[in-house]
Amino acid sequence: MRRRFTGGELFQLRNRIPVDWLIKEQLHIPSKVIEGIFRFLCPLCNEFQTATNPKTNLARCFLCEKNFNPIDLVMTVKGLGFVDSVKYLQTLVPNRPDPLTDQRLELNQLLGDIGKRMSIG
Repeated sequence: MRRRFTGGELFQLRNRIPVDWLIKEQLHIPSKVIEGIFRFLCPLCNEFQTATNPKTNLARCFLCEKNFNPIDLVMTVKGLGFVDSVKYLQTLVPNRPDPLTDQRLELNQLLGDIGKRMSIG
């Protein structure tokens, strides 16, 4: 069975759409900055015991102990399935190239090809 989305496409959606921007500007989840930390209202428990990590591009609720990537957030907040959530996020991906993400994608591809290129003989 053919996959609907490639691993690269999903990687791009999880990493090129800043999770804090998605929460505040697109999903309009109530949010605020407390002691210099971006907090948002958890869509599961409705508490502000949350934070986002720009390095991993994940959002976390410390009360629920749930991590959210951009796809998870869209599924939870909008009540969409995986496919529709991915299609929604595809409309938000910047059309400009992101050199850092492009380098990561190339590196992942090269690492995946190492075993294929080496011949044992």
